[in-house]
Amino acid sequence: MKYLSGKAVSWAIGQLRKGSHPFLGITFLVCKKAGLLVEKTSRIKLDTLTKNHLETHHRLDPQSEFYFQPFKSPKPWVGHKYASSGLQAINTQTFGQVFIHQKGSQSWGFKGDYVGKISQAVKTSSGYKFIPLTAIAIWIGKNDSWEDKDSLDSVVKQFLKNYHITSDERANLFTRVKTSELSAPTLFDEKPADLKAIAYAVGPPPDAPGETGGTLAALRLKGIGPAMSFDLRFGERLTLVAGDNGLGKSFLLDVAWWAITGKWVNKPAFPFVRLKDVKPTIKFEIRSATNQILSGSSSFDWRTHSWIHQKERPSVEALCIYAKVDNSFAVYDETREKLQAGDQSHVSSFTSNEVWNGKPGEIEGLVRDWVKWQLARDQEIFPTFARVLERLSPEDLGILIPGDPRRIPGDPRQIPTIKHSYGDVPIVFSSAGVQHVLLLAYLVIWTWQEHTVAARQIDEEPLRKMVIVVDEIEAHLHPRWQRTMLPALMSVGKLLSEELEIQIIASTHSPMVLASIEADFSEEADVLYHLALEDINVVLEPLEFQKYGDISAWLTSPVFGLKHARSRDAEKAIERAKTIQLAPTPDVSEIQEVSDRLRQLLASDDPFWPRWTYFAERFGVVL
Repeated sequence: MKYLSGKAVSWAIGQLRKGSHPFLGITFLVCKKAGLLVEKTSRIKLDTLTKNHLETHHRLDPQSEFYFQPFKSPKPWVGHKYASSGLQAINTQTFGQVFIHQKGSQSWGFKGDYVGKISQAVKTSSGYKFIPLTAIAIWIGKNDSWEDKDSLDSVVKQFLKNYHITSDERANLFTRVKTSELSAPTLFDEKPADLKAIAYAVGPPPDAPGETGGTLAALRLKGIGPAMSFDLRFGERLTLVAGDNGLGKSFLLDVAWWAITGKWVNKPAFPFVRLKDVKPTIKFEIRSATNQILSGSSSFDWRTHSWIHQKERPSVEALCIYAKVDNSFAVYDETREKLQAGDQSHVSSFTSNEVWNGKPGEIEGLVRDWVKWQLARDQEIFPTFARVLERLSPEDLGILIPGDPRRIPGDPRQIPTIKHSYGDVPIVFSSAGVQHVLLLAYLVIWTWQEHTVAARQIDEEPLRKMVIVVDEIEAHLHPRWQRTMLPALMSVGKLLSEELEIQIIASTHSPMVLASIEADFSEEADVLYHLALEDINVVLEPLEFQKYGDISAWLTSPVFGLKHARSRDAEKAIERAKTIQLAPTPDVSEIQEVSDRLRQLLASDDPFWPRWTYFAERFGVVL
């Protein structure tokens, strides 16, 4: 069992929209399906049959009252009265001479030379063309299931059979188009095509919800930051930015957060250098839930030293969390803002202490909420929290399992604990790495929990997107933990809701982090960028993701750019040794000096030794 692919359906729509007349694509097919007689009439409810046809083949968005129109038309969507108004006018006026029909009656039939009359009417209609046979066959067959043996010819033959298309009709009312784009591997798919997304890519219906977006798609900066321009395209699932210190990783994450939320998490970005003919601008693109790209922009006004936004700024319809390297956080939830009085921002900023101990009127804090969730009768939240902790747990410590809360001297609160092999440890005494992950896990759970409560209160469905921005995702973590943190975070969404998808935007200095996603990295959904200094210019370059396997190979990859995965002194010694090896007449004393230095710096089984030993012994230096 297989289905026509999204690529095939999109191709068919593209062909049909080039000029195909809607009469041929709808009314004519309805008449043929109904078995309309020639030179005789029969009683049929043409409007009703047409509406049924539209419901079957043109209702691409079940939540919309509009039908998608793939033929030539000023608008891609038509209203529910299209069968009895727009098409009826076309049927009785432009193509009136085709039918035997008395106005006001339900008697319809084709005239004897109906094929010629239809052909003539199409030819005299400005800008309209005959209909591509392959395209209309795919359009009509897009909802059908097909056998493994079926091909493009099968789709066309099934269309001709279902609509009783005669050889005369085929020769005079349908055209041929090149189908080289529809190769066998791309024609069918295992799952039905997402017809709503395909239609929305052409344009949303008039009654579609306000266009908001699900994820950040692109960021283009000019005249601001460490480089004269940045052009960054985000992966739908994961975007990683690596590079040396001071080149702009945190800056890019801050601007990405601004593009998502419209708010700066700390101080606004400021163009420190004013250049002639260069106007500082921030442009961004949002990918909507229907896969449309929505553009936004802002320019810097030197007179007011502020960023001037466009009037209708596209927004991201997603929960957003920003985890800073200092354990401070920001949370964006537009649903919660609807419950707040006054001009409240839907961005909440928390210091590490506030996330830990609470901020009056905004968040109870990890210590209080943990105990409240753990002791509550409603056991829905805490098991989810425990599952998230388990998913984010490190290899060396084992699973982070909550223990029983306890009092500690000098604190009136019950303090959560973590079970370790040596006993339950209150979280206030946990290591920096454990505390860092506890805070992130708590903020993810807290954000989702508060959002679902707010959604119920205003009678809305919870969002299905979450964007997590993390600066230095490896911060405070042991290398073993670095190898598991990112894949674990990428999978957390399904622990909260089967329908929740997560987009992660993160910076890293760690080869462990990059090695950790070798098995999961997707060229379609993930991207890797590298910030580098070329001469005096900072450049942001996309890198093709490669599997290096060994962690040391990541250190010497273009991402980190080390010449050797060794100490700085060992690197210098090896580079000097290589220079001597290339000399036309090497100095024996220098060979001995470098050999002694290598003996100090390299392990006895270092892979450089065989090469150097062979060279040194050729000149009488025995190692």
